[in-house]
Amino acid sequence: MANKRIQTPLKRSVKIVCFLFVLILCLCLGVSIYLSYKNFFFKQSQEHIRNIITYVIGHIDNDDLKNCSDTKVESDKYKELMTFMDDVKEDLDPQYLYIIRPLREDGGNHVMIILTAENNYDRYENTEGNLYLGDITEDEYTKEEVDNYHKIMEAKDIVFMESATYWGHSYCGFYTLRDSHGAPYGILGVDIDLTQMYKDILFKTFDMLLIVIIIGGLFIFVFLIWTSKNITDPIEMLEKSALGYIEQSKYVSSPDKLKFEKPNITIKNEVESLSNTIDTMTENIKDYMLQVIEAEKETAHMKEVANTDSLTGVKNKLAFKERVEFLNGKIQENLIKDFGIVMMDLNYLKSINDNYGHEYGDILIQTFCDIICDIFVHSPVYRIGGDEFVIILQGKDLGNRDKLLLEFEDALKGRVEKGDYKPWECPSVALGFAHYDKNLDTCVEDVFRRADAAMYRRKKEMKAERTV
Repeated sequence: MANKRIQTPLKRSVKIVCFLFVLILCLCLGVSIYLSYKNFFFKQSQEHIRNIITYVIGHIDNDDLKNCSDTKVESDKYKELMTFMDDVKEDLDPQYLYIIRPLREDGGNHVMIILTAENNYDRYENTEGNLYLGDITEDEYTKEEVDNYHKIMEAKDIVFMESATYWGHSYCGFYTLRDSHGAPYGILGVDIDLTQMYKDILFKTFDMLLIVIIIGGLFIFVFLIWTSKNITDPIEMLEKSALGYIEQSKYVSSPDKLKFEKPNITIKNEVESLSNTIDTMTENIKDYMLQVIEAEKETAHMKEVANTDSLTGVKNKLAFKERVEFLNGKIQENLIKDFGIVMMDLNYLKSINDNYGHEYGDILIQTFCDIICDIFVHSPVYRIGGDEFVIILQGKDLGNRDKLLLEFEDALKGRVEKGDYKPWECPSVALGFAHYDKNLDTCVEDVFRRADAAMYRRKKEMKAERTV
């Protein structure tokens, strides 16, 4: 009787301890997973904001924009910048993209709108609520927020912060715009919506916790059965099957080929239940491993999509930046011997767009890319601008560059001379080539600049030839 009285509390105590262990583990893992995902998303957001700001400031004429903000009159460059920022908002999808100037008048809680980006629908159809050059906000900002903007005006680099304002809960990046004399005149701001981001973080956290709870529950169940008495032989059978499963896992090429050989245990007690549980557990683990593999494939696919130009199928500016960073690393380590850069600028794209429509401009770009890819089959092609393309030549293509470039020019001329093609099917291009020279070039950018300069020289020559 004494043993029975001792035995029952012990089992209950073990269950309570196991439950508390899982609870504490889930809390710790939950906090850790949540913070990890939050840090990951915020780093991604910072990089996204930084890329947008870098992209936009490269298209701003600060003196012209300052003059527009002072006179409240839109210049031609202002209108071009507005169209460009609208395209950036449409393509890169920030929550808000804007340029403002904080004011100190009338209580110090107002800002002046210099430029706000809108999507096509809001810009041209649903215009109610749009903000324009010279508009002064009313009660949308607090004095503290505007004071913070004044502090940002003194910053030299991008300022990141989480903000909950009238406009929503956002993660923001601000960059001070300065004229040619270095005087600040406005703030370029990029906002990313945090509401959906936090929902995604919580969803992923709960998803991971659910997996932890399931796996933890299974292992606790196995542990409770393992602590039972008089099960030595069945435990050895289970151990043998488990070891066989582990050994099998070393040689199979895919998790779906793993098979747990369940021992023949028919004693109708907890040990048989343990055997069945391990069998189920291995299937769950196998399914989970397959899900992880599928998720990794999806991640790789998403990265490929992110690095591909949607119109042409060639690599985009982001992919080019990654390749440049890779090659720069090889240059620094003295592990690269030879490569070349071909810089190409597509002629007449604006004329085709203006005279025939943007869909024919797209056909011109696609036709141009098809010709490039047919000839430079061993080299990556990058579209780094609307009409700008880069080819990085290595290996056989670099050795055969003269032949390939001649073949490329002949292909373009052949279309014109044949006379069977429409204007948008006859690409014309100015190109420049630069060969990496380790005695001259310290980075890929040096080679790129020489290729770019050669391209512009060729572009001027072509323009002069047309004039003659």
